[in-house]
Amino acid sequence: MFVVRLSNKAEKQFKQLEDKLHTKIIELFKTLENNPVPKEQYDLLKVGGEPDTYRIRLSSHRTVYRIFWQEKVIRIAKIERRTETTYK
Repeated sequence: MFVVRLSNKAEKQFKQLEDKLHTKIIELFKTLENNPVPKEQYDLLKVGGEPDTYRIRLSSHRTVYRIFWQEKVIRIAKIERRTETTYK
């Protein structure tokens, strides 16, 4: 079982989400605790050039996270609306 932690940036972004998306993100976090790479359930891609970093698409938002396998920690880097600068 993994522990999901949010970066300061992700925490601020999470608090600003509308209720419907907020609920979906909470469900995502619960899924990640048991399965850090849920490619069967979500639109998931590995982020190129970054070790153990993935992005999940939920409607128009992207959740970018990194898995620390040894520590069993998932660090959510950001939760953003898809724009030109989402992955930079």
